[in-house]
Amino acid sequence: MIQTQSLRYFAEVARTGSLRQAAETFHIAPSAISRQIANLEAECGAALFTRSSRGMMLTEAGAVLLSYARENDSRLERLHAELDAVSGLRRGTVRLAVVEALTSQLLPDLLASFRSQHPGIAFRVAVCGTHEVAERIATDEAELGMPFDTLARDDLILQGRIPQPLQMIVRPDHPLADRRSIRIEEAADFPAALPTTRFGIRYRIDQAAARAGLRLSCAWETDSLALIKAIVRRTSAVSFMPPLTFAPEVAAGELTGVALDDADSARASIDVVSARDRPLALPARAFVEHMRAQGVLRRAGSSAAF
Repeated sequence: MIQTQSLRYFAEVARTGSLRQAAETFHIAPSAISRQIANLEAECGAALFTRSSRGMMLTEAGAVLLSYARENDSRLERLHAELDAVSGLRRGTVRLAVVEALTSQLLPDLLASFRSQHPGIAFRVAVCGTHEVAERIATDEAELGMPFDTLARDDLILQGRIPQPLQMIVRPDHPLADRRSIRIEEAADFPAALPTTRFGIRYRIDQAAARAGLRLSCAWETDSLALIKAIVRRTSAVSFMPPLTFAPEVAAGELTGVALDDADSARASIDVVSARDRPLALPARAFVEHMRAQGVLRRAGSSAAF
């Protein structure tokens, strides 16, 4: 029978691509990790890794075992959480995959307020693009996902939405800063700082531009929203983000948001999603209810499908 600890060693080697780094994680000798991998290969009857210039790379058999290991780990977490349910939320882990837009203010506030009520609950948070958020939920690398405008997927359930209409952002002395609303074509005369296509925000921007029959002059493209905000603060550039992303800069008088006169952009939201075929463990369910109790999350029926 495959042992849980062996799977953890194996999964860490798969994550890091290195026996040495995996050994450092668990504070044991690399030879001990190597023996565990050899035992797993003997039990599976197949090689799990190949060595390359990039380190330890999974074989096809290794990829299958990694999927099993992740599923096994999440099942154990759910088991521990449900066992603790009889005496309250004393321990457990919530695995989140979120977009960067949430990390400036809202998510830290939610994590802090939840932990003040349930100090035994830990969080593992991955920050990634909208498409990767959905994939992490589908592959059980995360239990709750918070992407920006998720496209319809049969394998996801919508737990609720955080309305976040897309806005143009500029520095306070920008020629467009005093407008109450603006059509996206009016921003076309200025250079744009835009996120890459891994962001759901970029999809919304491109769709709004396409509806207006134009292409924005993209002078800067990056996968860092923090860098985009820094560029906008220093130049005549325009960009487009949900309000949560730049709220601290607005409060500091560094940026200004202007509503986009575009119906689809006004309906944009950050979605809270989970896997259709895996029920949420108690800590994750409690975190969803916490978001609702804080008035952040708008309920989407009874765990609605997209």
